Amino acid sequence: MQAREIMTANPVCCLPSDSLVSAAQKMRDNGCGMLPVVENYGNNTLIGILTDRDIVCRVVAAGQDCNTASVDKAMSAGRLWSAKPNTSIDEVIEKMEEGQVRRIPVVDDNGRVQGVISTADIALELDETDEIAEVFEEISEPTHIPHA
Repeated sequence: MQAREIMTANPVCCLPSDSLVSAAQKMRDNGCGMLPVVENYGNNTLIGILTDRDIVCRVVAAGQDCNTASVDKAMSAGRLWSAKPNTSIDEVIEKMEEGQVRRIPVVDDNGRVQGVISTADIALELDETDEIAEVFEEISEPTHIPHA
């Protein structure tokens, strides 16, 4: 099985210049906790990731004003964990475990966002409860990899 078979296609994205309030509203309205951050809506080239946790830890906990802060103040950039549409689910799981990420964008060969895979998507595909528990344990295990 490949990433394209279980990903949520055409996910809602945001720009680094978008307000955090509008990004949080997109998360709420679309029932998601992560938005791919793209260069522009014309090409959807992935340049970062924004999670609800990023907003809380990097803006709210730092005492910044969420009403004036933009996505670029909270997003993760730099080394981003992603998969290609033809990446095997086993490899997607390995990437999620290595990066300790619960959601991973799926991008084409040009880095354009095609979809997103979450741990919930993977859990729905795995047959064994023990296998699902092992994946979540590996993703949650602390590492010494610095996060952006």
